[in-house]
Amino acid sequence: MYESRSGPKTAILWVSRHPPLKSQITGLEKKLDSIEVYQLSGVIPSAEYVVEVVKKVSAKVVVPVLPLSMVARLAELSRPNGFTVVLAKMENIATTKNVDEAKRLVNEKPGYRTLATYADGVIRVFEFRSFEKLVRVELVTEPF
Repeated sequence: MYESRSGPKTAILWVSRHPPLKSQITGLEKKLDSIEVYQLSGVIPSAEYVVEVVKKVSAKVVVPVLPLSMVARLAELSRPNGFTVVLAKMENIATTKNVDEAKRLVNEKPGYRTLATYADGVIRVFEFRSFEKLVRVELVTEPF
């Protein structure tokens, strides 16, 4: 758990394998002032499970890094359960299979960048840009 300044704090549930970056903490503090961040990681069986944890920690904000179907369900559950879903906008700045190159890029801006390794050996370097409040998730189709 991360806690910022003294005074009343806004509880945030960070749902991700990775802890928030320093720039992400700073961005949340700019918006919400004093915060406490609880991280939920590991196997997340459902959006309903996330809501149980939200209630346990009295979170007002949820930052999920989850499959889109779970994020969509969280969006549905947010209003009746009194929390806001906020997404971290991350830009993919590099794609490589070279671990040293990926680490070098992260180390250039460690408070802003992170990497993700995929099953096929591809490594993507992401840089935090901003937070966005999730308003709704829409599925739009057309004849095929």
